[in-house]
Amino acid sequence: MSMKLELRFETAQGKNRVISIDQPKTDLTEEAVQSAMEQIVTQDMFTDKGDKLFAKIKGARYVTRTVEDIIEA
Repeated sequence: MSMKLELRFETAQGKNRVISIDQPKTDLTEEAVQSAMEQIVTQDMFTDKGDKLFAKIKGARYVTRTVEDIIEA
């Protein structure tokens, strides 16, 4: 089983953008994640042709993936 933390944003053009973090801490608080995401938005760290790639916070979630082999050679 693997886990990721997805930080979901909207671009200045209204498109969806995700930052995916492998093996995150599982005890992160809503406040800590919100604060980190707000810094990404306000610092304008990522742009494309002058447009903000992370303009608005849409949400954050843990995503867990489980793989179960049926046949293994």
